[in-house]
Amino acid sequence: MNQETKICQNCKREFVIEPDDFDFYEKVKVPPPSRCPECRYQRRLANRNEWNLYKRKCDLCKKDIISIYNTNYPGPVYCPRCFWSDKWDAQDYGRDFDFSKTFFEQFKEFRFSVPRLAITNKDSVNSEYTNQAQQNKNCYLIVASNENENCLYGNWYQTNKDCCDCYMVERCELLYESLNCVSCYSSAFLQNCNSCHSSYFLKNCRGCESCFCCVGLRQKKYYWFNEQLTKEEYELRLESFRWVKEQIREMKLKLKNLSMKYPNKYYEGRNIVNSAGDYLENVKNIYRSFNIRHSNDVRYSQDAWHSKGSMDITEIFSEHDYEAEGCWSSRCLATSRCWHCSDVSYSETCFNCQNLFGCMSLSKKEYQIFNKRYSKEDYLSLKEKITYHMKEIGEWGEFFPIETSPFAYNESVAQDYFPLNKEEVISRGWRWHDRDSREYKVTMKPQGIPGTIENVDDSIFGEVIECESQQSEDGKKNYLSCTTAFRVAKAELEFYNKMSLPVPHKCFSCRRQDRLNMRNPRKLWKRSCQCTGKTSVNGAYTNTCQHEHGDGPCPNTFETSYAPNRPEIIYCEQCYLREVA
Repeated sequence: MNQETKICQNCKREFVIEPDDFDFYEKVKVPPPSRCPECRYQRRLANRNEWNLYKRKCDLCKKDIISIYNTNYPGPVYCPRCFWSDKWDAQDYGRDFDFSKTFFEQFKEFRFSVPRLAITNKDSVNSEYTNQAQQNKNCYLIVASNENENCLYGNWYQTNKDCCDCYMVERCELLYESLNCVSCYSSAFLQNCNSCHSSYFLKNCRGCESCFCCVGLRQKKYYWFNEQLTKEEYELRLESFRWVKEQIREMKLKLKNLSMKYPNKYYEGRNIVNSAGDYLENVKNIYRSFNIRHSNDVRYSQDAWHSKGSMDITEIFSEHDYEAEGCWSSRCLATSRCWHCSDVSYSETCFNCQNLFGCMSLSKKEYQIFNKRYSKEDYLSLKEKITYHMKEIGEWGEFFPIETSPFAYNESVAQDYFPLNKEEVISRGWRWHDRDSREYKVTMKPQGIPGTIENVDDSIFGEVIECESQQSEDGKKNYLSCTTAFRVAKAELEFYNKMSLPVPHKCFSCRRQDRLNMRNPRKLWKRSCQCTGKTSVNGAYTNTCQHEHGDGPCPNTFETSYAPNRPEIIYCEQCYLREVA
């Protein structure tokens, strides 16, 4: 089928459906989508809460618990111990399908009536405040993270130890304020680095040791601002650097300015074949997708590992799925947080199940619709009738509407990637959650925090510190999720002492937003390589060797997350590797 241009029913902008898209829709037997890829992504994220945690009571055992559902959530919420117990049966909530109503109308009522898991936190020790996580020990406020120890404040931690304020780090130890790093040790303020240690303020570096404020280095040692020093010179400069807030901020700005003088590869990642996106690793046939690893034939997706033959999937391990979020699944359609499931449609928080339709909170079940058991023949017959009913209404193939989400918009991850203020959310008919008034009794202004860690003692545990973002109207406007004040935990202070780093001046939520802002947007633009043969197109960088295209401009074009008006120098992979590898 030929390419087709449609108008998104949500944002009203044009979007294109490619021939390969039509092939996929025909294979999974759904019509083309009514929304553009960005609005479909927003809709999935609005169904996912990672960071907003609340204290409430379990509706079964009545004990105090930590939950991703606020106290105003209208349905029952069970702690993990009760949810997995034999004290209740999700099949008791089974009901018949009503063909006089829409599916989404019925499922909204149904999903709010069935007990749901308060927080997904499995096989962990002393890690109560972790979500979408498992097998962690002594961890606090980390999400989508597994097999970590003594880690704090982060997202996508995988097999790390003693890391704090990081995003997407794997097999790292003693790492602070870093993102997209693998196998790094005893370092801080790294971005897109691999196998670096005892280093600070690095970007796009590999195999480096004892380097400071450098860009694009490979297998280097004792470098300072991309300049080779002797060991003695390097150690003298490092010893004279004062680890205080002002100097750290100045160095971050200098690293940013330095990075403008060197080429950037048009995407972050490696080992890609016939793919377009960003943060891609070991992939083939990936189209307009972000943070995809060890996968093939995936389109319009985000944060997927070991996935194949899927489209519109988010935070997932997937095979042949469509419109799914937070799942480990195969051959599923419009599912949310379903683990180890197959052939499941329009269901949520189900585990080790197959052949379900419109179900909630089931475990090890099959052939059920709205939690009601059927024979295989009756299940397939009724499923076909419901599918036809949904097609007639225009629901079939669409993910759960934002209006039916169990979370308010500003509680969901959608607020991170598609931020809206309260008025904008309400005007769209979506819910907004006003947190309880934060009338913290501030006992310390950020200016009162000692400049160096050596001057901080245990008395800081008793302080309620005002977040620096609250000290200006711009800060309040730009950090909508600011907690306004924060405390320093004992494990946190121990980490800062290990690393000889100062206590931060912002709350965890604002620090998290700063990390997200360092990443490129999850959008792509068509651009050309900026290598002109001898220099970059802006003349800021002079090539160090001859490239395959000779002295003329590189003819390569690509899709990149660097917008055309960005100041960075963007090279194709061939030109970049000639200069940096």
